[in-house]
Amino acid sequence: MKKLIPILLAVFALASCEKDPDMGKLDNNYLVYTNYDKKADFKVPTFYLADQILVINDSKEPEYLEGEGAEQILAAYTENMEARGYTAADTKENADLGIQVSYIESTYYFTSYNQPEWWWGYPGYWGPGYWGGNWGGGWYYPYAVTYSYSTNSFLTEMVDLNADQGEKAKLPVVWTSYLTGFETGSSAVNRTPAVEAVNQSFTQSPYLTNK
Repeated sequence: MKKLIPILLAVFALASCEKDPDMGKLDNNYLVYTNYDKKADFKVPTFYLADQILVINDSKEPEYLEGEGAEQILAAYTENMEARGYTAADTKENADLGIQVSYIESTYYFTSYNQPEWWWGYPGYWGPGYWGGNWGGGWYYPYAVTYSYSTNSFLTEMVDLNADQGEKAKLPVVWTSYLTGFETGSSAVNRTPAVEAVNQSFTQSPYLTNK
């Protein structure tokens, strides 16, 4: 199959120019887009991965993707981080980087927003309080962001847990990945292309390393 990495449903515009990802390294059964803070220090030893995948839909109660497929997807993140020289921390309090994976089940929940603040009040544990500290009620992207998301997609955000704390401080998101193009619903996510897409998100992020 011809391989493509089009940027269709999520467009992340960096404040400065960024080299486009390699357009020949992804199966056209799914799409991957990644972005990062060029000023971020990724040479840190530890990370903490939230142990559940938050499901984003129209429910006002937190829901999580469950089953063997979800476990394999999370395991792919751990394996890739460890292969890059990072060590999984036992607790988020002891970690340098925090990683949250979310599954987007419903499109219409995501209307047009120009700032990431809309995410703060979403039900579930993905928020400043989950990672600890007094973060002033939110976090921010250190680059301009314009986006919309489609059904059956994964959104991953990596935050800097070493950022300065304070009443007005916000937790910076230093890396994001957007995986889309999957045909199945959350009850039967096809784990094979999902894991392949996770692996691809790291392949096109060579800066994400502690080696």
